[in-house]
Amino acid sequence: MVSKDQNISNQSLRSERRPITLKLSYLPVHVPHIADALDFVIEKLQFIPTEKFLFSESPKNDPIQLKDSNGNLLTLIMQEIKNKPEFNYIIFHTDDCLRDYHKYTLAGVEFISRPEYTDAGLRVDFLGHKENRYTLLEERIYTEI
Repeated sequence: MVSKDQNISNQSLRSERRPITLKLSYLPVHVPHIADALDFVIEKLQFIPTEKFLFSESPKNDPIQLKDSNGNLLTLIMQEIKNKPEFNYIIFHTDDCLRDYHKYTLAGVEFISRPEYTDAGLRVDFLGHKENRYTLLEERIYTEI
């Protein structure tokens, strides 16, 4: 029989630092609002970046690496939306829309509606700083069998 103390000592004591990837898509007209959007979402993720997001012109497509005071890494990937008229807002991509919907709801984010299935995938819109509107999207590919 394994004692409770032995079981605890066999567990890894090092912290698990997984990199966080935040991917967003934007229309060129929304470039002036990207810094506000990132500040809002990162605040809700309780991630404190070491630098303020400053964009003076069109954002680069190169990933941006940030580190918080605890050594956690955040990789920010931005891409411009082309030929997708169904998207009117800055899009935050997720691998689990329902998980993030509940996480953001508990963090006090104001959602416009409940998640819904669209041609692009599972999506929900929410309000951020200064009543800016954003989309949380879990992209899905639907195929007919």
